[in-house]
Amino acid sequence: MKLTHITATIALSLFTAAAVSAAPQVYLNKNLGFNVPGYNYKQSEFPCDIDSTLVESLVKRSKAAGIQMEAVSTADKIQNGVIPVLAIDIEQLVLNEKFRFGSTSTSNLPRVQVTAALIAKNLENGFVTAKHSCAIATLNEFTPSSEILDMGTTATVCSATRKCLDDLSKDIVQWTASQVK
Repeated sequence: MKLTHITATIALSLFTAAAVSAAPQVYLNKNLGFNVPGYNYKQSEFPCDIDSTLVESLVKRSKAAGIQMEAVSTADKIQNGVIPVLAIDIEQLVLNEKFRFGSTSTSNLPRVQVTAALIAKNLENGFVTAKHSCAIATLNEFTPSSEILDMGTTATVCSATRKCLDDLSKDIVQWTASQVK
């Protein structure tokens, strides 16, 4: 009886290890932004640490989705040619009609909009892109305040933005999983 239990435990361990090693691996360029020459745009200009918050959320969510995602910043890993690379460009952060970061838009809906690119040699053209966005909060949740980071409630713009980024990371991970599995 004990031998059967031990054998079953070992078999389950080996199966689990094989399943983990079979999970798709993706590198995430943690230096957000595509860094296109001549494109004057710095991701670090955005408030609320949205770049590092998004990277952290993507790595966390990818584990639950069965993807081995590793945030990297070195050229040797990004240019490896074997493991797909996920690159994110934060295109826009709109807090309200006065505080807008990134590309301009006529909408004042508080939101974050990104373009995600999965770069892999097995994809047609070598890459695929998709736009993703999330609403930070509905406009009626904002109340007049003298402080941009204070929404006039117990929430701050930064805490609401982090919640938005968590939702956004779910969409990006689902999209990435559909491309690599």
